Order: sequence, then C-alpha cells, then structure tokens
Amino acid sequence: MDQHKQRIANLRLENEKCNKKLEDLRQENRNLKSENSKLRSQLQDIQNELPSREVRSPPQDRQNELPSPKERSPPQDSQNELPSPKESMSKAVDHKLESSDESRESEPPTVLKKRVTKKHWVKLPFQLSSTENDGQQPQETNADDPKSCWMQSEDVTKKPLKQCTSPAKAFSPRTQPKVSLVSIGIDFGTAFTGYSFGFKGAKQIRQPKWGEEYGMNTPKTPTCILFDENKNFLKFGYDAIMYYTRQTRRNEAKKLFLFDDFKMELYGKVLHRDSMMTAKNRKKMRAMKVFSESLKFMKVHALDMIGKQTSGVKYSASDATWVLTVPAIWSAAAKQFMREAATEAGLVTESEPERLIVALEPEAASVWCKQLPKEGFMEGDLTEAETIEQVPGTQYMVVDCGGGTIDITVHEVVEGGRLKELHRVSGNNMGGQTVDKNFKAFIREIFSENVFDEFEENHPSELQRLLYDFSICKRYDGEVLVQCPYSLQQIASKVDDIEAYFSRDNDVDWESGQILLSGAKLKDLHEDSVRGIESLMKEILKKPTLNIRYIFLVGGFALSPYVNRFVKEKFGSKCQVLCPVDAQMAVVNGAVMFGMMPNVVESRISVFTYGIAVVHFFDKIKHKGKSKYVSKDGVHYCDVCFHCLVKKDESVPFDEAEQYIFNALEIEQNEMLFSFYCTEKETAEFVDEEGMMKIGSLAVSMPKISQGRNHSVILEIKFGFTEMQATATDVDSGETTSVKMDFMSK
Repeated sequence: MDQHKQRIANLRLENEKCNKKLEDLRQENRNLKSENSKLRSQLQDIQNELPSREVRSPPQDRQNELPSPKERSPPQDSQNELPSPKESMSKAVDHKLESSDESRESEPPTVLKKRVTKKHWVKLPFQLSSTENDGQQPQETNADDPKSCWMQSEDVTKKPLKQCTSPAKAFSPRTQPKVSLVSIGIDFGTAFTGYSFGFKGAKQIRQPKWGEEYGMNTPKTPTCILFDENKNFLKFGYDAIMYYTRQTRRNEAKKLFLFDDFKMELYGKVLHRDSMMTAKNRKKMRAMKVFSESLKFMKVHALDMIGKQTSGVKYSASDATWVLTVPAIWSAAAKQFMREAATEAGLVTESEPERLIVALEPEAASVWCKQLPKEGFMEGDLTEAETIEQVPGTQYMVVDCGGGTIDITVHEVVEGGRLKELHRVSGNNMGGQTVDKNFKAFIREIFSENVFDEFEENHPSELQRLLYDFSICKRYDGEVLVQCPYSLQQIASKVDDIEAYFSRDNDVDWESGQILLSGAKLKDLHEDSVRGIESLMKEILKKPTLNIRYIFLVGGFALSPYVNRFVKEKFGSKCQVLCPVDAQMAVVNGAVMFGMMPNVVESRISVFTYGIAVVHFFDKIKHKGKSKYVSKDGVHYCDVCFHCLVKKDESVPFDEAEQYIFNALEIEQNEMLFSFYCTEKETAEFVDEEGMMKIGSLAVSMPKISQGRNHSVILEIKFGFTEMQATATDVDSGETTSVKMDFMSK
C-alpha cells in the first residue's frame, strides 16, 4: 500500500514537471509570436512609407468628367465677364472628347486613371463608418442611361449668384516626422474620461488612478470641467466637482461655468466652430473651448504621468502618437470637431496631423479583445488557441456599451492577426445614461416636480453625487440602496413627511436616509437600453453571410448584470458571449495598441454611398426639371449630377486609393471646388434626390491658366482608414498638395 502511494506521489511530481515544461514552451511560443507580429508590423510600416503601387481604376462609366465652374473663381481681371458660381454647388463636368478645339465639341475627357508618385497624405474627418446622416456622396450619371429622373418639373435655368475666390486649404510638403516614442489613447467618454499609454516596443499598458484623495481610486475621472467667471479653465474631473461643491456652499457657484456629461452635445447636431454650449449657470460658452480645454488637461496630465514613469525624463506632445476614440455613430463633422479641438489643445500641430488618430470606439475595443487570453475574460472558455488573433477566419462581434452610445462592429481575423470588417458599424444613443435619465425621472416623480426642480437648481453638486451613486448601483443585481441627498430630504420634508413620498410605489421604499430600489424596478429602468441593444444585434445576426462565433461585451455599461444577462439569454444560443475583466478599459487600452499599429483593420465596410457633385451635358429628357448651368460660351450643363466614389456596404481596403483627373470647365478658371455627398441608397443619380446629404467640400487652386479647359487636376482619395485621406495634383506644374475637407457648416 505504501509503495502504491509512493508511486502515485512520483507520478504527480512527474506530471507537475511536465506541466511546468509545457508552460515554459507555451511562453516561448508566445514570445516568438509576439516578435513575429512586431516584425510584421515594422515591415508593414516600411511598406506604408513607400509610394502606393496599386490604384483602383474608376469604372468605364466614370470616364470623361470636368469640374464645373460653379464655386470656381476666374482671375481678378475677368471676374466681371463670367457668371458667378452658386455657393452651394461645386461640380465637375462630364462630356465626350471629339476634337482638340476649345469649342463645345472639343472639350477633353476628364476622368482618367493616372498614378501620382509624389504624395503627401493628410487625414481628413471623413468616415466610412459613420452612421450619422450628414455625409453625402455624389455619383456620376450616364447621359445615355435610359432611366428617367425622379423629378419631373419644368426645365429651370439657374444663373450663379456669387463668385468664390477662396484658395484651397492645404498643408505644405514637409520632412518625414520623427518616430513616436509612446502611444497615448484617450477615451473621452460621456460620463467618464481616461487615458492609457504604452512605450514603443513594450507590452505593458499603463493608466493612472483618479480620485484617490476623495476615496474613489477609479481608472477614469468624471467628464466634468469647470471655468471661472471670466471663462478661464479651473478644474477637470473629480477636482471640478469637489471645487464646485465647495463654492455652492458659499453661494459662489452661480458665477462659475460647470459642464458635465457634455460629450453628446456633438451628436445629431449641425456643428460649426462657434457652436455654443450651456453651463449649469445657464450661461453659454464656445463648445470648441470646452472640448479643447478638456483635452489639454488630459494631455498635460498624461505627459506628466509618463515623466514620472521614466525617472523624470520629460516628454513633449510631439514625442507621442495620440489616439482619440469617438463613437461609431458620430458624424463626419463631429469627428472633425474633435480633431480641431485636439489641435487647439496642443496634442498635435497642423504640420503633423498624422500624429493624431481618430479611432472608432468599437474598433479600438476589438483590437484589445482579439489579443486577450481566456484568463482575460470573466467567464467562458475562449478557444483552444491562446488568443483569437491566432485563429484566422474567426468572426466576432464587439458590442461597446458606453455611457452615451451603443456601438457595434463585426470583424474577422485574417493572417497576421489583422482584422477585416464584415458589417458596417452601427449604433444608437441608448447607452448607460439612458438608465440614469430614467432613474432621474423616477425620483422626480416620487418627490414631485416642484420639490425636485428646487433641489436640481440649488444643489447641482448633490444631484451629481446622487447620479454617480446610482451609476455604481447599476453594476449590482437585485435590490440596491441609493443614498438620498441631505438637501433633497430637507426640501421634501417641508412639503410632506419623507416616508409618505414612498408609500405610493411598491417598487421603492425609504430606509434610514436611503432610497431602496427593488430588483424589478432596477430592471425596468434598463428596459429602454437593452431593447436598443437587442434591435441592433438582431439586425446584424440575421445576415446569412455571417458566421459569428463570439460576442464581446465591453464598456462600463457592459458590467451591468441586466445588460450582461439579457444579451446572454437572447443570443447565447447562437454565439458565445464574453465580457473582458477590464471591460470599462477595453476601448482606451485598445486605442494604445491601435496607435502602435494603425493598419490593424485592413478593410472597412462603407456605411453610406459617398461621392461628389458633377455636371453633365444637359439632356432635355433625362435632366428635365433639373438645375441648369450655362457656361460663359453658352454650353448648357445639368449641375446636380452625382458621381459615386464608394457604394454603401462596399468593402474598402485600408491602403487602396481612387484617382480621378478633372479638367477646367471655363477657359480662365483658376480654382476647382468639389462638393461631397452621401446617401443611404446604393445607387443614386442626382445630388438633389431625397435622402442625399452634403457633408463637406474641398478647394484646389490652379495658378496656371494658360491651358484653358485642358488644365487638369488629379484628385486621389483613400477611403479605407477611419478618416478620409486626399491629395490633389496640378498636372501642369506637377505639384502635389494635401487638401483639407471641411465638414462643419462654418
């Protein structure tokens, strides 16, 4: 018997040795794979620095177009001779090449494929993955197409009203930027904001702790900023809340400008650089200043923290690649707004815009989740492999449940651990703050409008604390206790006995200064949000071409047991539902990794059909009732035609470019302007169709006008990144400049 026990002990010992050896081999394998991935990334970065060798040829039916004179300006000495352009349209003209004369019959073809070897790329705030309806794209129409226009009103001849002589916005050619030493990701959230950073060549990603002096110790700080009565920056985050609270007690708070939960001010609105926001004291301030000062605070804090982590070595903003995450549902204008706010904050300069990457929140979270081992998730067996990125062909969905928005993306792992988008990003504004709003409305209903309005107006900091306490309760299942603010108790007691307020509802009770919510009531407060999540996921999962294996729930709201349980109950039979241990940090940590490998998503799906406005020879049948432009020499054009650049649901590679050559329409034209449009339709003919939206424009100067209508500009566009990239080349001079598109109204 003793010999048998000894034998078992020996076998166990031998087994432990084998397991240890196996673990060592696995670790060695992981190290090799990591080194291989790093080498691949470095190789890709080198390739990206080389001129592009492949350019997508435009389809045959996109040939022969010219820029329209509308919004193009002639030389100063001829301004009185030419019709002035309409402010709202800049076009390219489409016609056939018949001879070399300057007459109508001889206007040259203008959409030609031509490789440009000298490029200077600049990121523009144009998002393939935006679900906001402010981006528009024009598609060229074929004059020989028998399809008739939807609009059948009488022919209308419109004369241009105003000449536009502003030069194109451009970035001058520059030297190769220095290599970034650190990648810094900023998650500018609706309720909380935080950052993480990682040094080049290191695996560790670090972030600070916030609010320790107030007993909080959280990985993010409240998205709350405070200015003094002269609109000078004072505090951000917990410091802003606490300082404001102290001033409230001294009756000084009404002089201060406090903004909280203001991120969604950029959602679903027409934006311009002078857009205003309303503070708690009901006074207004420029939104650009509120956002730029918030980002400046995060920049200073991050650089200071990095210096502490490197024995006092001082880092500047130009030493870093900054990755700013935004919701997938934000418009192109909102993304541009954030880029300009970051530039104003000093994260980057206009001469080095590539140091700032505007990344989609669900994409950043996807980059984080794909490299997590099974130990990185709360529960569930991930796969036999170490991480998802090691299994090419794996399809998964990322559901980013944030405070303001729900954003979803679907990816497939390809060779080398990179990702391919399978379904256009989607989302809504039904994030965790929808539950907070329902809770606030419920408390208002309990105490009556008069009581709650008095409390909200005179004690905003206590209301902030009430909502913060409730946000923590969202992470618990069943009954929860929420501390009732003292001031609310005092105001309510003047009207009625405090317990009487709670006698009318069985789902809530009063318990020694605390509000007791039943589990049923807490679930009911989640109902709007979970139904919003369900509708988005159902729409994607019904696609027969998808074979999604995993669903990753990320974001702070994903930690709600009601959200987690709901998704598992509804979709757990189809896919494995997993939640990372650090779900609330998935976006910001993924942003750091995104900055180290910005080409990790090798292709994306277009949410809209995008294009530009062009002009065609006026066809009395096809263009009946459409806007007409008459050139200086009497040629009639339809000036509302749509030229498609990218179709809805089209997969666009990260490094693929489209090139077009546009010729001048007027003989003495010295500037071209292009108006960009988008539509949810897969095909479109005219920019005045229902559902067509103008999203922005860009201008290109043509200083040499000796070639007349033969004067050409090459427009080359990349759609595959999170922001559009474009260059314009003057064919006569050979000069290439990067043009900046403006998506904001002014």
